Amino acid sequence: MNDFAATLPSYFGLTGAKTVKERGYFVCKTAQGYFKIHKTRESHRDIRRRHAMLENLAGLGFPWTDRLVTSALGEPFVQLGRETYVMTRHVRGREINLDAREDVAQAVESLARFHMAARGAWDAPHTAPPLTDIFAKDDAFLEKTMGQAGKNAPMSDFDVLFLKNSRRYMEKTRLAQGLLAETAYGELYAAAGVQGTLCHNALKEENLITWDGVCYLTRFEDVTIDAQITDFAGFLHRYARRSRREMPLAALMEIYDKTFPLPHGAMAVLAAYLAYPWQFVKIARQYYSKKRGWTPAAMMGRMEALLAAQEGFDGYVGGV
Repeated sequence: MNDFAATLPSYFGLTGAKTVKERGYFVCKTAQGYFKIHKTRESHRDIRRRHAMLENLAGLGFPWTDRLVTSALGEPFVQLGRETYVMTRHVRGREINLDAREDVAQAVESLARFHMAARGAWDAPHTAPPLTDIFAKDDAFLEKTMGQAGKNAPMSDFDVLFLKNSRRYMEKTRLAQGLLAETAYGELYAAAGVQGTLCHNALKEENLITWDGVCYLTRFEDVTIDAQITDFAGFLHRYARRSRREMPLAALMEIYDKTFPLPHGAMAVLAAYLAYPWQFVKIARQYYSKKRGWTPAAMMGRMEALLAAQEGFDGYVGGV
């Protein structure tokens, strides 16, 4: 371990720490417990906001986060030259397994507890755009891209596959828009703006850590003000795509509802969210982006995998 890594904890007031590099972090073992230090591109204002948010959540009964540690100068970060470092509590558990019922139940319960605590005049960097705007923008993207892809000469294998399926997926975007228009989503979104309710927005396995019988939520950099039903819907969508789907959606909703009752009209919003072809649009956007950081074979593989799994996914979420 180099001298910099060895001395870095001292900027946060820690002495005698044993520091190792682990997955891009400096993990520090101290007499006070384990901590992680890493670089961040967040502004100082956003780091201070995140620190205050996590402290407030703990005070409101949700301490299961990777709370920030203040430096020797009293700030929740250290500025060294052009680099900004933050130290967080190191949650020493493991990522949840979406095929393990107990893990998933813990994650849903923790999410509900977080949502219950994260209501009322919260300060977040951004307010998320409404789903209605996202759906309309993606619908226009698909229609425009269909025309462009058809003009490519010669067409790539991806162009052919995209065009073969784009009409079907555009029908899905319009179905979702129609379903959403008949829900109470507008009221829920407006209420979220007035109340300042928070959404995590990055509910991935690597950010959901099970430890000592509780699922910790970590990595709060993407928090926004938004209707919390969309946060829950995002997790359900990931579960439906990435697990063996052994738990019915109704069971997951029941776990959430017992801890934090779902708002009126939430089921209809969930149905619209899960009907929307998020992955198809995402893959198409990445392929046709001007900033291409992928190989054609990799993108073809992702699209083929999505198409192969679509029937099973639709069958699972269709009963919502």
